[in-house]
Amino acid sequence: MTEDVRARFGPVAANYAHAKFHSSPEGLREVVELARPQLGDLALDVATGTGHVALALAPHVRRVYGLDLTREMLDQARRVTAERDLMNVEWVIGDAVRLPFADETFDLYTVRAAPHHFLDVDHFLHEAYRVLRPGRHAVFVDCAPPMPARDVLHEVEKRRDPSHVMSRTVEEWVELLEHAGFVVDSAIPRELDWDFEDWMRTMAVPAPMVAELAEIVESAEGEARRQLRPERRDGRLWHAYWHALIRAERPG
Repeated sequence: MTEDVRARFGPVAANYAHAKFHSSPEGLREVVELARPQLGDLALDVATGTGHVALALAPHVRRVYGLDLTREMLDQARRVTAERDLMNVEWVIGDAVRLPFADETFDLYTVRAAPHHFLDVDHFLHEAYRVLRPGRHAVFVDCAPPMPARDVLHEVEKRRDPSHVMSRTVEEWVELLEHAGFVVDSAIPRELDWDFEDWMRTMAVPAPMVAELAEIVESAEGEARRQLRPERRDGRLWHAYWHALIRAERPG
């Protein structure tokens, strides 16, 4: 799976540097507000991609490490770091389920729009808990569609990007985090107005497949259709999409 993720994301790294959702100032501000960073914090952003969250945290912490599997993603992050002349950011090649850091190293842990790619979520959460200092917080943001819309989107996600494993509902996330030892302070579902074509473009999905995947969304029925609310605006497909925004503490 590690090599599969690298193979999928390496060629589209530049797309992620400018992707609408990942680079949205409003979305990044929401993550920073949820994280509540402090100037003395040592922070870790896991599966950082092209570094959007790590870069957003940098002005608010002592130092931030951005970790990702894919070298091309981190090359994009390094480019932006140099452009902004940031001196308190470090980029590390690494895996979310085998973090190259000692126990109780970080004051703040963040991960955004990535856990749905992880095969072993329990191990990923164990590693997050392990490297976080007692009494400090972690922020988890990931796609979290309700059922039955999840079933429709799962087919789209898997064909758009075969490294997708599973999106989890907010309730499932809370259960997983509590099982890992975290105390969940807040778990907020966030419904988003989703630009389907932009989503497809980020992964460079070929046009014939884009049409096939759009048909899956637009042909949804029953409760899934009521949740997704697909519609065309000036010829472009839009529909509902969901994220969970979770803040959790490693108890002291």
